[in-house]
Amino acid sequence: MLPVVEILPKLCQILAQQNRVILSAPPGAGKSTYLPLYLLQQPQFAGKNILLLEPRRLAARSIAAYLAQQLGEPVGKTVGYQIRQDSQFSADTRLLIVTEGILTRKIQQDPLLSTVDLLIFDEFHERSLHADLGLALALEVQQLNEQLKLLVMSATLDCQALQQYLQAPLLQSDGRSYPVEIRYQPPTPVSKEPLALQAAKLALQAYRQHCGNLLVFLPGQAEIQQAATWLQSQGLPPELQVWPLIGSLSLAQQQAAIAAPPAGQHKIVLATNLAETSLTIEGITVVVDSGQARRASYQARNGLTKLETVAISQAAAVQRAGRAGRLAPGICYRLDTPEQWQRRPAFEPPEIELAELTQLRLELAVWGCQPEALNWLTAPASGNLAAATALLQQLQVLDAKGQLTRYGRELYQFGTDIRLASMLQHARQLEKSTAGAGWLAALLAALLEESRPATQDLYQQLALLQQRRPPFASLYPQAEQFARKLGVSKLNTLPLQLLPTLLLRAFPDRLAQRRGQGYLLANGCGAVLAPDDPLAGQALLVVSSSRDYQQQNRISQAVAITLDEVLADWPELSWQSYSGWDEQKQAFFSEQQLRFGQLVLQRKPAKLQLDRESRQQAWLDYLQRKGLQLLPFNDHCRQLQQRLALARTMDSSLPDLSDTALLTTLSVWLGPYLGELNKLTELQQLPLYNLLWQQLSYRQQQQLNEWLPEHWQTPAGSRVSIDYTLPGGPGFSVRVQEMYGQLVSPTVLAGQLALTLTLLSPGRQPLQITRDLASFWQQAWPEVKKEMKGRYPKHYWPDDPATALPTTKTKKAMQL
Repeated sequence: MLPVVEILPKLCQILAQQNRVILSAPPGAGKSTYLPLYLLQQPQFAGKNILLLEPRRLAARSIAAYLAQQLGEPVGKTVGYQIRQDSQFSADTRLLIVTEGILTRKIQQDPLLSTVDLLIFDEFHERSLHADLGLALALEVQQLNEQLKLLVMSATLDCQALQQYLQAPLLQSDGRSYPVEIRYQPPTPVSKEPLALQAAKLALQAYRQHCGNLLVFLPGQAEIQQAATWLQSQGLPPELQVWPLIGSLSLAQQQAAIAAPPAGQHKIVLATNLAETSLTIEGITVVVDSGQARRASYQARNGLTKLETVAISQAAAVQRAGRAGRLAPGICYRLDTPEQWQRRPAFEPPEIELAELTQLRLELAVWGCQPEALNWLTAPASGNLAAATALLQQLQVLDAKGQLTRYGRELYQFGTDIRLASMLQHARQLEKSTAGAGWLAALLAALLEESRPATQDLYQQLALLQQRRPPFASLYPQAEQFARKLGVSKLNTLPLQLLPTLLLRAFPDRLAQRRGQGYLLANGCGAVLAPDDPLAGQALLVVSSSRDYQQQNRISQAVAITLDEVLADWPELSWQSYSGWDEQKQAFFSEQQLRFGQLVLQRKPAKLQLDRESRQQAWLDYLQRKGLQLLPFNDHCRQLQQRLALARTMDSSLPDLSDTALLTTLSVWLGPYLGELNKLTELQQLPLYNLLWQQLSYRQQQQLNEWLPEHWQTPAGSRVSIDYTLPGGPGFSVRVQEMYGQLVSPTVLAGQLALTLTLLSPGRQPLQITRDLASFWQQAWPEVKKEMKGRYPKHYWPDDPATALPTTKTKKAMQL
């Protein structure tokens, strides 16, 4: 019997009485594969519809197939699914499994969710962007439709915070698992051997030792393919199969990969963090954990989303290990050391704090609210939100007040990325004068919608797609779908001269103007081309793709465009008066500019005209170009920034004062103080700490001082400054005699974070660095005392410092 079965009667009872409930259950408890059908068959849900959300397409299809099989029905009857570009459901479907983006569309189309009786959020612990948005919108729906019930299910999560957010009861299922032995293998530096090969070799070694079924966790598809290639080259025995579990597998291949192998057969499944909780891989007894995962994080400063390989959290590592203990006692090999594992973060950060937020900002505008009006579990990152708003305003999707325009609503109906929708809508207008503009845009949208790396220029890709040749032939049906939405016909000859102008409608923030050895983008970011790129030397480019390369924004895909093409296609551009700061002359200047975003396409001299607003804007523009280093950041400011960064791990509603956020919101927090400044020296004399401190309300200031004080009082009565910028975490230095009588290490952040103590000799030389004072007194003190007593005989060196009186004096002074 599945563990979740025991609590289902209680769950039904609560759902009959309340419209929100939280269920915490570990992987394998049956919350995804048993609970939905059980609820569907209960009298209280007779004739009612359930919507089950899965964060991943692979899991949505797999779970739908499994549940339909349990009913002896094909997918699409009682149980169906709907994911992007693929669906199987009918009028008879009562349990529909969808991905989170689909839920958002359903809420926008039907704000009452009138056809849904129960909305289930599965795997909510993954804290995906769409899950957070979907739940916030669902709470709004409940205000209009009190009959809608919400069930939030999670494997590992800070349930207390979720309970407080939802004001809902919590049910917990213990799950069914056996002990898992953890074995550590220190990893080799990736410079010497790729991580994928290390994991593959460890997997083969584990198979030869244990002869079971293995699940290997790797960061991404590239590592999966690399590990699979190596394993298959090792002359594996016929009874051992290798299954790379990647998103491009067919449903049949996916089911074969996750199913238990036939008797006498074994398998090694290579997977990403998808297999932590979203999919159950049958028959696994050994796990090999690389300890790594891919994480995307958006950087508003340079407009890049970086896909980084990062260390997973402790919670994720525990989930991975648990996959080996489903059927019997298992083993988990970690490419790690016990010490490094202890230093991993407890949980994964919510995606809403890291992600590019254009789609989220658009959805809120369509819903008809400003971001701050929604009740968030974790508030969106303010800098990323500001960048998203700026882009949508440039696309004319939002007006100056941040509200959805009529044009923006038209673009939203395309059901695709808003950039591509802007391009498609423009192509509809161009089609009136140039036949084939719509079909060209449809092909281009299909190419750009695909997330595969850009390895060829767009002209070559379009030719291959038009001819339905690999590797782009599979995108042709999507291009046809875009063409049908536009109401245009396919043509054999494409008006390729329109490619740059069409692309610019999708990426107006990425018009790039040559500047020195690189380019300045319309969004204010810098970028470079590879030295041998054929586009090198072009005055203007439209950039469709870039990547982080050696700490530079490297343009990976672009097309050249002329100034005449820009001016002809954007007749709304107009001359503007501008005043700026001339760094060489150390003086203000005025001129007339024809601007495209942050780019100046043309300029004409003008008489100097300065008012408070233009002076303020001149300083803001100068700071955006030069960076925050022009401002008088002292240690006090940096300490405040770090204190807030730590405090935001407990309360994300606190202001984000990181350099990235400050630069993004410069006009808000600093702009009002710039209008009267006439000299650079005046800028560098601003009371910066006070300006930053004023970003916190009085309540927030009090909370910060309580959680993360600037000083700590020693047992001897001294006040020592806590340094929050130390590489190993916050701490302070203090003479060891002042800590006598202190039994445990001092902590901050409501007791959650131990301070790092640098214990000093009477001559203020470091004796010991520790976060465990009790252990130091018990274990290291005898040796320290022996050495110090000979070096500093005039000072007090007790046998038991934990019970001794603290002092700042010598022995003689203590006796006076």
